[in-house]
Amino acid sequence: MAATGNGQEPGRALADRGVPRSVLDSAGLAPRQAVALWQESMGFFYDVRLRNGGDDRFHFHAEALHFGGIALSSYRCVAQNFDRSRARIGRDGLDQITVQLCLRGSHGRRDGGPDEKACPGDLIVSDLAQAQSTGTSGIDSLNLTMPRRLLAPLLKAPDEHNLRVVPGNAPLTALLRGHLISLYQAAPAMSGRDAEAVTRPTLELAAAAINSTVAEENAASVQLALTGEIRRHVDRHVTGRDLSAETIAALFGISTRKLYYLFEPHGGFSRYIQEERLRRCRAELVDPGHRHEAIGDIAGRYGFGHRKSFVRAFRRCFDMTPREMRALAAQGRSLTREHGADRTLWQWIRELR
Repeated sequence: MAATGNGQEPGRALADRGVPRSVLDSAGLAPRQAVALWQESMGFFYDVRLRNGGDDRFHFHAEALHFGGIALSSYRCVAQNFDRSRARIGRDGLDQITVQLCLRGSHGRRDGGPDEKACPGDLIVSDLAQAQSTGTSGIDSLNLTMPRRLLAPLLKAPDEHNLRVVPGNAPLTALLRGHLISLYQAAPAMSGRDAEAVTRPTLELAAAAINSTVAEENAASVQLALTGEIRRHVDRHVTGRDLSAETIAALFGISTRKLYYLFEPHGGFSRYIQEERLRRCRAELVDPGHRHEAIGDIAGRYGFGHRKSFVRAFRRCFDMTPREMRALAAQGRSLTREHGADRTLWQWIRELR
């Protein structure tokens, strides 16, 4: 169901090399060879059988990213059965817990009902120290694999979650889903030290989603993830006119007071939106593809309807006027004063694409 780490201990070697990544793809293999490679690879953890008698067009793609203490993997494959027997558990001694995020298809107990199958957006918990008998349809998934020694202390009844489905519409599930997708996208550009830094917050957020509650000691990680989700929403809708505190708070199911609290480190919610829009204006002003556009048109696209107030805000943010910024870019001069050069790791992760 999910790959585990490669046995590499966290430390300086990881920190120096970045995030280790492995890719396994059956492109170029005959279907029978692809099936054999897939079963051999997954055979470290499960007995795997294709459903419906196999597929003469069988193909798979799998990736694994190793963050020191935890691993994030993905795979895309056809319908199949996974089995993990007590005999296998006794032989391999694996003691890890995987949270699988279902992106497409379904996965769950073969003898279970509809409510015991994870569908797109849902999570299913897999305890590798317990027996399993599951089946999937054709599936895409993201899989977070964590050692029990790290995750169990954060869980309520840590031995009672095997094959439990956590609904995707639960707020904490949504936060974990957004975090894992962002982490997967950001990993190629992360340093090893960055990867180690995200381990603990990721564990705490996974535990909160599994527990369906937020323990006091995990609150900071959950709040960080919630802030990240709100910021990504703002980024996607930055040209929209309806980004009021009341609208965003209602959308994310929190009070406006909570929203203001979350954005205090960024100078407040309104200031964050304004500065995000100013950054977009700056990017277009220095882009040769927008050189033909009037500065007022660019500003208006991001909600700045009054020229003087736009110029004041722009100068306050970048220490020069919009016209000066465009002129420097046109001359090919280096713009050495980058707004936000001291932004935190978490902010850079959000902005990576």
